[in-house]
This record gives sequence, structure tokens and C-alpha cells, in this order.
Amino acid sequence: MKRIFSNLLNKKNKKLKFSLTGLLIIAATVSVSSFLQSTTTTSQINDNTAQFGTSYEYQATITPNILYPKGGTVDVENTIFKKITTAIPINLTSTIKSDNEVTAAGTYEIQLIVKAGELWERVFPLQEKQVFELKGTELILIDNNFDIALTEINSFITQVEEETGIRSDQYLLEVVPTINGTITYDGKEMPIPEQENLVFQSSYEEIVLISDKSFTSAIPFTSSEIITNTFNFFGTALPLVPVRIISMILSILLLLPIIYLNASLVATRKKTSTTQVDKINKKYGSRLIPVSQKINSDDKTMITLQSFKSIIKIADEKELPIFYYRTHQDGSAVYFIADGDYLYRYETVKLTIARSTEEILDGDEAYAKV
Repeated sequence: MKRIFSNLLNKKNKKLKFSLTGLLIIAATVSVSSFLQSTTTTSQINDNTAQFGTSYEYQATITPNILYPKGGTVDVENTIFKKITTAIPINLTSTIKSDNEVTAAGTYEIQLIVKAGELWERVFPLQEKQVFELKGTELILIDNNFDIALTEINSFITQVEEETGIRSDQYLLEVVPTINGTITYDGKEMPIPEQENLVFQSSYEEIVLISDKSFTSAIPFTSSEIITNTFNFFGTALPLVPVRIISMILSILLLLPIIYLNASLVATRKKTSTTQVDKINKKYGSRLIPVSQKINSDDKTMITLQSFKSIIKIADEKELPIFYYRTHQDGSAVYFIADGDYLYRYETVKLTIARSTEEILDGDEAYAKV
């Protein structure tokens, strides 16, 4: 009865251990996943976007010629004939457009830079420094007309070439608007972006536009929003921090009984295995004769018995002593009876086999096998 109860208890403990292990895997997985996930996420929100744009329009002032008998200011494409052109009138417009009202404040000035490759450059002012402070959704920072006086520029270049004896194959004429200021929205202040230049390339016979005539850049006004992350548990969004705490505590609480059950099962298995020899020796110790080594069985017929009860029965029938020796490798023991040319032998189960001692002592297995 005790053996049956022990077996049932062991089976129940194994099922419980299996169930707890499954729950532990789930809890540990949730715990690790929740700790790998950040508690918060910072999201950028676009509160307002301002578009800063600069555009150039230009013409050519020419002397009367066979193409333009009246001369004057005419519309031209990208190429300007240098020999008949005295000036290049330019209109420069810089604007700011935004979804919501903004404030722009700062200064601007416009210059012409003449460059002779890597040899030299010279700055000519086109517009003196001006101050602006504007508010609204459509702001005009610059809307100016000015001329590039080619007659003066050509005279300057000719004088440099004569005095230095250095002549460049090509010259660059760059219209440079310099705006220093800020755009403010809802207490947030952003610098006005750097503007692109209008660039002409001047050779001996012609002036060619080599840049774009309009430029646009975005000035975003953003704010940060901190979002508390949640843990998705089978489609249900749960607060991340409580999930971390609960899953960690649950993992620990599940691990402890698993360790206990495992230790209990190991102890039971070990106790069952290691007490087989001890219980046999305790019960029949007066009839057992220990020997230090096994008997030489080469010249005897070996009969292996399948229960210790058989050893007792043969010893009683033949009135012979029972010898035994321990096997040190696995902790089992061999019990034998020497009867002339016959050797009756029974060996206990090894430590790794969990059998109850009652089965060893009172088993109903076959009497013997050769």
C-alpha cells in the first residue's frame, strides 16, 4: 500500500512539475520581452511648417543692334550676349509662407561677387543692409530690383588684367543675398536657412546662367510627445511596468516549487535505489556472508535469479549460505549461492533504476534463468 501511494504521489508530482514548467516558460518569456521593450517612446509632432523661398527674375539692357534695333531692356533666356549688353536688371524675392502665423526678424543685404577662378574675387554691394520684422502667414522679406552694371564690371576686369598681366578664361558673377535672422512660432525659434545664389558664367563673348532661378526649403516646427508603451499580451494591451513586475515575481514563485519538486523527485529516486541493498542486508543480514570479490565462475554453470526471494528459497532448500559483494561502480550488490558446479546468482538493480525495495524482496518474477 505504501509503495502504491508513493508511486501515485510521484506521478502527481511529475504532472505538477510539468504544468508549473509550462507556466514558468510563459512567465519568463513575458518578463524578458517586457524588459527588452522600452518604457516610453518619444514621438515628434509637426506643429507648423514654414516654407522659405527665394526666386530671381532677370532681363538684359542692350544697346541698339541688328537684332534689337531699339535696344533697351528685353527678356532673355539663359544666354546673354556680352558685347551688346550693358546691364542685367534683376528682381530678387524672398518669402516665408507657413500654415500658422509666424514672426520673422533680422537683417539682409545683397552683394555681387566677381570671381576669377582661384585667382581673385571682388565684392560689389547691390543692396545695403536692411532690417526687417514681420508677422503673418505670408511674409515678404526681400522684394528688390537692382542692376548688375556690366559696363563697370567689364572695366574693372580689364583693368585687373592690364595691371596684373593675368587673365582668366572665365569669370563668375554671383548674386549673393545674405539674410541673418530667425523665425519664431509658439515660443520656438528657428534660424532662417542660408540662401542659394544666382550664378552667371562670363566668357569673352557671352554670359550664361549656370544656377537655378528659384530655391525652396522647409522650416519645420516640431514638439516632442512622450508616449508610455504597453505590452501586447495575446491582443490585449497591458501597462508595461506592472507587466514587468508581475511577470518577474510570478517567474520566481513558479521557479521555487519546481526546484523543490525536482529535488524531491531526485531524492525519492535516490532513496529508492540506494536503500535496496541496505534493506536486504538489514532483513537478512544474519544469513549473508560478505566477500570482497566475486567468485570465479568460469568452471561453474551460472544461473541468474530474477528475485531475491528465489535466493532465499534455494538457500533454505539446500541449507547453503548466501554470499554477497558490492559493485562499487554503480552501488548495486550481487548475491550468490555456490552449489557444486552450479552458481545461483541475483544482482540488485542499479542506482539509476527506480524500483521499490518491496519488489526486490517480494517480487513474483520467474524463479531463475540460465
